[in-house]
Amino acid sequence: MVGTTLMLLTLIYPFRKRVQGKKGKRNPLAPHIYYGLTGPTLVVLHSGSGFASVIGTLAFLSMVLIVLSGITGTFLFKRVNRTLREEKTELEALAKLFHKRKEEVWVAGCQRTWGTEIDLPGEQEPSSLKGRELSDLATREGCEELLNIAQSMAEVEYAIQAFTTTRNIFVKWIRVHTYLAVFLFAMVAVHILTAIYFGLRWLP
Repeated sequence: MVGTTLMLLTLIYPFRKRVQGKKGKRNPLAPHIYYGLTGPTLVVLHSGSGFASVIGTLAFLSMVLIVLSGITGTFLFKRVNRTLREEKTELEALAKLFHKRKEEVWVAGCQRTWGTEIDLPGEQEPSSLKGRELSDLATREGCEELLNIAQSMAEVEYAIQAFTTTRNIFVKWIRVHTYLAVFLFAMVAVHILTAIYFGLRWLP
């Protein structure tokens, strides 16, 4: 009973998040994790590693899957989000550096030298640089630096796409976590009702 009560308390977090719209510090995740680990632990002790009924077995297995999915979501999802924010910050820094270095070199000359398109869409070459020779404004090293920055930006953008895809997968995984919770509490309700029904039948 205590284990089931603690598992029911895990519903406070999604209720406050989905219904009341409370997120972040207004709705901390820590109590949800505490109840979600302590409750199932007590249920495991209650079961005594024995499976006497199909309903009880289904409830037990769904509980284990919920705990595993919750652990996966808590640690990996947070790590993916944190890495994604870091990658976006790095991309912004590279973009600013690219624009700064681009003002210092002759982009058209670099493109002819390396045979590579490194200009950003919508960008116009400063009028003060038009018609000037590459040797007057930038060295080969300057063009190499500009090209390296552009390549780094492309790599970070690719990483952002990969982490975004991973995050979307975890969003779907959280839905699985929710569906499992609905199934679990349905099985728990049936398990309790059948226990009461068959238990009370033998009372005088």
